[in-house]
Amino acid sequence: MKKDLMILFLGLITLPGYCDVIFTPLQYNFLSYSGEIIFSLEKVKKLKNTTCYWAGAGLVGSLYYSGPPTFGLELAAEKRHYFKPDYFKHFFVSGYLGVAYMNNVEGVSLIGLIPGLKINYKAQLSQKLFLEPYLSLSVPLTCDIKFQNAFVPIPILTVGVRFGISRLINKINAL
Repeated sequence: MKKDLMILFLGLITLPGYCDVIFTPLQYNFLSYSGEIIFSLEKVKKLKNTTCYWAGAGLVGSLYYSGPPTFGLELAAEKRHYFKPDYFKHFFVSGYLGVAYMNNVEGVSLIGLIPGLKINYKAQLSQKLFLEPYLSLSVPLTCDIKFQNAFVPIPILTVGVRFGISRLINKINAL
């Protein structure tokens, strides 16, 4: 646990970039879109439940306001519930907690802790590649790094898609 927290902390302060765990510097924005490229490690806990750890890069923008999207890096842990037992793809619901470091073109730098809920569809393209469209409701808890200002959390509804490499560790079926 200490090792994981240290990696997370060092990742946030040493990786320059723009970010996404589905929050945008527009804190008054309610609707957004997201595209991500991620690596995920998913561990089976029960016949319908997994824990997924993922890291990646992506973009997030507003569906309501015009302007360029923000880009960046993300780390998160997610609890997933699949609807079919022992079949870890297709529709599932999940809850997640992520961290992000973001920077937009206006120079706003934010870090955020983002809890959220998702409705997902996981399409397994090959043994390791997947495509995952989702609908997410998150409440970003953010802080402006430059001015050290915190923002009032406002829920954000996000339509997004992830593409990436996944690894599923299923020790239940190995027994």
